[in-house]
Amino acid sequence: MKYRGRIVSMLTGLLLVLTWDFIYYFVLHYPVDVKVDIVFTVLILFISYFMGKNFDLSHETLAALKKNEERVTLLNDEMNHVLQSIDEVVFHTNAKGEFQFLNQSWEDFTGYTIKESLHKNALHFISLYERHEILRLIRQSISLKQAKTKMDFSYQKRDGQFRWGEVNIKLNYSENGELLGTVGTISDITERVHNEEELMEMNETLAIESQKLSVAGQLAAGIAHEVRNPLTSINGFLQLLRDDADEKTNEYLGIVFSEIKRIEVVLSELLILAKPQSVTYKRINIIETLDHVSKLLNTNAILYNIEIQTYFHERELYIRGDENQLKQVFINLIKNAIEAMPHGGTITLHAEINSHNKVQLTFKDEGVGMKKEVLDKLGEPFFTTKTKGTGLGLTICLRILRDHGADIRVQSEQGEGTAFHILFDSVQATERRRREALQNQ
Repeated sequence: MKYRGRIVSMLTGLLLVLTWDFIYYFVLHYPVDVKVDIVFTVLILFISYFMGKNFDLSHETLAALKKNEERVTLLNDEMNHVLQSIDEVVFHTNAKGEFQFLNQSWEDFTGYTIKESLHKNALHFISLYERHEILRLIRQSISLKQAKTKMDFSYQKRDGQFRWGEVNIKLNYSENGELLGTVGTISDITERVHNEEELMEMNETLAIESQKLSVAGQLAAGIAHEVRNPLTSINGFLQLLRDDADEKTNEYLGIVFSEIKRIEVVLSELLILAKPQSVTYKRINIIETLDHVSKLLNTNAILYNIEIQTYFHERELYIRGDENQLKQVFINLIKNAIEAMPHGGTITLHAEINSHNKVQLTFKDEGVGMKKEVLDKLGEPFFTTKTKGTGLGLTICLRILRDHGADIRVQSEQGEGTAFHILFDSVQATERRRREALQNQ
């Protein structure tokens, strides 16, 4: 009750006045003095009112303090719960670098318990080399009065495992510019560091492969031009000899012409590898392209007891690319699949939009498959498993797909067949937006 103190105090004062009047007039028999009684009563009631008011105000203040204390306790519990639930390590150190607070993630991060780590210097838990480097950076930040700093470091867990961490530190200073302490977070970046190292290795490998391709291209151009000119002369003179040759010589010349034709095929592929081709990128329906290629090669496939099946989830899937170059890629993949199936079977072509809005094409055969060591060399210039292969077909295909910004993934097991998965950026969404705009006009 808001006025309980004032009511109780006023009633107590009134009771005191009545008791005093009873003793003064009826027990001691003093004469009645109305003025004195009125002044005395007003004074007692006035004092009682202010005492009660002070009591009420004090009670309200205590109640408010208690409520605020409960709120502070609740906020502290919530903040502590949040800090303990964070995957990153949260820490607080004093000016000497000794831990004053650590959350639960510290134990998972280092293997050390919070109890044994508190009040120890943070540098105690990292290697000597990293210790000097971090100390140098922190001293530099303090000398420049920087409020924040960030650094990477390696450390060893209690079980001996080496990990990488990233620490973000906020430095707190006094008004005089002296360091009071730090607060910050530590994140485990081991996986990121390893991924970056793998990416660097991949980039180095790709750079070497690119250099090899460049050298191969230059050599290819030189060889093709040097060989093609005398080959044309040889071919012409042999044609003249063939007119006057007997049957046995004609048979031999037929073999020679066959090999010359094969040399010309190799030279043509070498020139394709070396010479930049003129391409025209435009929006194409890849379903129509695949449909055309499958019908083109279906007759050839039937001769080998092979059926080409197509599974298109949509009749329109648009990408940007050069249709002729992509046809060259698809024809090469299907021809390779036919040659990998000497006993017949089925080649399946899938085309769909995946969950990442990419156009995904899959070429799957039921052929002999490939070993892992063959898969690792797939696409290298002049590497082939065919007796009459040049080793340039798939290299050219990969170059075309790379120029189109496509990703290619190959799955193969010996005796189980091979699947080529190709991902293109879709322009389907752009086309839909264009249609919506036309409908709204």
